[in-house]
Amino acid sequence: MLLFQDLAQDASEELLSEEKTLSVIDLIFNGGTGSVIIITVLFIMLGVALYIYFERLLAVNAASKIDKNFMNQIRDYVTSGKLDAAKILCAQTDSPVARLTEKGVSRIGKPLDDINTAIENAGTLEVY
Repeated sequence: MLLFQDLAQDASEELLSEEKTLSVIDLIFNGGTGSVIIITVLFIMLGVALYIYFERLLAVNAASKIDKNFMNQIRDYVTSGKLDAAKILCAQTDSPVARLTEKGVSRIGKPLDDINTAIENAGTLEVY
């Protein structure tokens, strides 16, 4: 009787230790239609994520470039009273800093709170 119990216990241990697993490659090629659909969706989502990442990276790099003399030129124009020249320079420079500066320059002579509000609103639009 003990012999049968030992044999049964050995057989159950062998069944438990033999666990079949699938690698990712086996899952792709032998997993059936459901796994192919899931893997396809995952690769599409990977492509979309990479596109968004690189598009944002290029946009941030382009937005962070600014002429080193830009603010010096704006200051010179404003102190000499050439507000139109400062606005034109801001319009010709394609950067977020130039657009914010243009909002501030166009509001010169108005109350400081109005200038701050205009620049904050323009900054909010630049972020989005």
